[in-house]
Amino acid sequence: MAEKGRYTKYSNKIGLYSTDEGSFIKNDTGVVLNFPFKDAVLEAGMSKEDVGREERFLHLEIDSKDIDTLEEPKVLTDFRYVDKNGEKPLTAGSDIEFFDADGNLKQNLLIKGNNLLALYTLRERLAGQVKLIYIDPPYNTGNDGFRYNDSFNHSAWLAFMKNRLEVARELLTDDGVIFVSCDDNEQAYLKVLMDEVFQPSNFVSTVTVATDARTRSYEALSKTHEFILIYSKTTEYELHQAVDDNKQFRYSDSEGGFELYELRNRNASFNVDNRPNLFYPFYLNPNNKDENGLYELSLEPQQGWVEVLPQKSGDIQTVWRQSKETAGSKLNTIIFGKEAKNGYQIVKKYRETTSSRSSIWNNKEVLSDRGTLEIKALFSNKKVFDFPKPEGLLETVISLGSSEGDIVLDFCLGSGTTSAVAHKMNRRWVGIEQMDYIEDIAKERLKKVVAGEQGGISTHVGWNGGGSFVYLELKKYNQEYVDRIMEATSLSVLEEIYVEMRNNAFLKFWFDRHEFEKDEDFRKLDIEKRKQKLIDVLDENQLYLNYADMSDTRHKVTADEKALTDKFYGTAEN
Repeated sequence: MAEKGRYTKYSNKIGLYSTDEGSFIKNDTGVVLNFPFKDAVLEAGMSKEDVGREERFLHLEIDSKDIDTLEEPKVLTDFRYVDKNGEKPLTAGSDIEFFDADGNLKQNLLIKGNNLLALYTLRERLAGQVKLIYIDPPYNTGNDGFRYNDSFNHSAWLAFMKNRLEVARELLTDDGVIFVSCDDNEQAYLKVLMDEVFQPSNFVSTVTVATDARTRSYEALSKTHEFILIYSKTTEYELHQAVDDNKQFRYSDSEGGFELYELRNRNASFNVDNRPNLFYPFYLNPNNKDENGLYELSLEPQQGWVEVLPQKSGDIQTVWRQSKETAGSKLNTIIFGKEAKNGYQIVKKYRETTSSRSSIWNNKEVLSDRGTLEIKALFSNKKVFDFPKPEGLLETVISLGSSEGDIVLDFCLGSGTTSAVAHKMNRRWVGIEQMDYIEDIAKERLKKVVAGEQGGISTHVGWNGGGSFVYLELKKYNQEYVDRIMEATSLSVLEEIYVEMRNNAFLKFWFDRHEFEKDEDFRKLDIEKRKQKLIDVLDENQLYLNYADMSDTRHKVTADEKALTDKFYGTAEN
């Protein structure tokens, strides 16, 4: 028993502490996740030619010009339109519009190409428009069975994720959310990285997802779950509330039952000092109350109307959950005034959804083997993809994070589950995948969805087919040579490719043609090592053709490619 009057020297708070700064780390805004190559862009892709070689990086400052080039929008090619009548190529004369006059996405998009470059290409048209992002990225397991190069070390994997998450954040709406699947290999690192990219205040939840209903009794602890990290772009996000199927609602209108929650953010950590944009007045009409006791509102002063501000919490002035602009778009449709003990409060409607309230998802619809059975059923009982996510899991994610008509993005599309479910749930969608199986698996799966296939969630959501999507690719430049090199089966074919590279490809700045061609050591290499040497001299910063170079005659861009690319970027002449 401690002597009376003796005290500990430590603060009465528990947390990580900096002995140098004399404060808790959570109070130090300068504390971030540090790792090698954090100040770089991972240049290498996720395709076969990258396996077994060192990852390449571009330094954010030293290579800034190269990175600017890397981030430029790309020329687009191989446009195809799919609807209930089948698939057809798009030409310059096609009347398909990708975006409306206000820049809103009209067509669902299935895009083949490096996902980082495709994200930068989409940024030109979709910045601030995507409501929900879901990705199932490589888990960095070291398991060569994955089709991705799934054996990054921690730092390379984190750089890979950081590069993509930063541009993905730009695509989200202010109330948008991102769901990222992962497992134990990188979950802890990813959580801290996403805290940095999206800010800790925008962390929503970590969901535990069961992957196997059968445990293995011969192991002390078996891994039967994965995780989904959920972040919002700003504090204005809203996940759809879930309620019990038999819940009796206190309120109802022409759309059905609903509940109310306060628009004021009760967390005093968010206040007028650090969120001034969320502090503004509503004006309530005390003479216009509906059958639910809800009052009409305005954001502009009105004669005889009452001003309503968020209440204080002690001495702290709290703020609203949403900006004035966002609230204005929902005024008197979702957001209303309501009587309270001390005057009035501002409230928001929420309705029943099919999504889960729990942070542990273990119902049979989300199990991994369910996804395998679904994809096999679509492809004549053949196993065409390893570890596809089940449609029930994506139904839950999409129900939570979006409404009908919203844009859903998946830039690690794999077998296409996200796009398939988004299509069945009447969302607009964009799917990106680099690997060649996008054509044989994802595209074919989505064609079946349009035709009305009845697997997965089809029966549950009443899906009978319909809709359309556009398939397109980033036009290859140096990637074309990489593909041909990898497919070459003889030294003579490699020699022909090299001659064409020498004349037309974009080579590394240090490449010396004369030194290379008289290099006797190169001539002694076997075909596989020669392939690697030839790939090494290609500038990977120019894997795909930049939109700015589209008119260069050396690249032989067709009239159809030019017209449709211009139409996509909104630069086509009327």
